Amino acid sequence: MAVALFDILPEVFALDGGSSYMPFAAIGFLAFFGLERYTALHRSREHVHTATAHEQELGALSAAGLTFHSFLDGVAIGVGFQTSTRIGLLIALGIIVHDLSDGLNTVTVVLAHGNARKRAMFWLAADMIAPVLGAASALLINLQGLLPWMLAFFAGSFLYIGASDLLPEAKEHDSPLVGVATAMGMLAIYLATRMLRSL
Repeated sequence: MAVALFDILPEVFALDGGSSYMPFAAIGFLAFFGLERYTALHRSREHVHTATAHEQELGALSAAGLTFHSFLDGVAIGVGFQTSTRIGLLIALGIIVHDLSDGLNTVTVVLAHGNARKRAMFWLAADMIAPVLGAASALLINLQGLLPWMLAFFAGSFLYIGASDLLPEAKEHDSPLVGVATAMGMLAIYLATRMLRSL
């Protein structure tokens, strides 16, 4: 969330007609809402049940959705580096933190639908490789004309991921240190963006 608020969105607003790109931030927010809502439909069924071929395919389909999500994360990194090294590094940092939980989700959803551990490892490997492929595809294609729209899109997706996945997870813990750590994390990103801008 801090990367979106303190770095990506200010970069978009600094462009000519920056506010005109904001609908794409909303589209990014809603696109990731739709993608995660679809995969959550299957994640919510994580209880003991008879494994059938249909159930196993649902697990694989959900894992494919999460892997596509990770591919888009990689595209965001590539787009960030096309804009500047500073933005690329900050986006990569935010995605690395988020993708740790994505890997857990991928394995969980495959196993919860009665798939073998070997198949879960396959989807975990695919989820790990997807961001690299996404970043490579973005770097191989000149997206200069699309950068403002894509930056706005990924700012919206980062805000969604932070608001829907990370903050609720932090809210479940009773320790006051969680709130302090959240604030310190946002402060660290804010200070990093200020420092990198001054270089």
